Amino acid sequence: MVLKKFQLKLGHNFKDTKLLELALMHKSANNQSNNERLEFLGDAILNACVSKYLFLKFPHQTEGLLTRMRSSIVKGETLTAKANELNLVEYVCLSKGTSNLSHNRKYSILEGAIESIIGAVFLDGGWETVENLILRLFKNELSKIDINREFRDSKTELQELLQSQKLNPPIYQTTETKNGFDCKIELKKESFIAFGNSKRQAERAVAYAALSFLKSDNA
Repeated sequence: MVLKKFQLKLGHNFKDTKLLELALMHKSANNQSNNERLEFLGDAILNACVSKYLFLKFPHQTEGLLTRMRSSIVKGETLTAKANELNLVEYVCLSKGTSNLSHNRKYSILEGAIESIIGAVFLDGGWETVENLILRLFKNELSKIDINREFRDSKTELQELLQSQKLNPPIYQTTETKNGFDCKIELKKESFIAFGNSKRQAERAVAYAALSFLKSDNA
């Protein structure tokens, strides 16, 4: 019943539901059989589909601009937003300790789960099916792509926002853990912590958390 509800949200009815179950299995819950391989596959497919879309939509643009455009679509912040739209945190299988992590520290888990689901859809339905899913899932972001737009990651955007407010850039305190990296910054008497599979991913995740706070009514 739970998987049926998620498939309705996703817009794809799996022929092989075991693929979906695997895509939702985080390594903290099962170290032997989890979604890491599907995440690897889904990452490549997502990049390929978005690259094809941009290549056809902007036939006269350079490789460098197309790369920056693609990065703005497949970046962690966008994947986290897609995960939140699907309420993915309710469906991913996590260990008890990992499930108790704060929402900010689950960012990279949700990013990876989106990619693993894309990989699972590809194996279940083929290229055309997964391409249609990606174009539908990222329709809003793809429609806003424009050659005159600036393409920045969360760290760059946070630094520029703080500079505009005449504030010093944050100091990223990153520590390696058993499962990846934790990163912490302090801004306006608030502390932000995020997790990532790499140091860069952790820093971008914590910057995204800080940006979300600063852009809200809490700041």
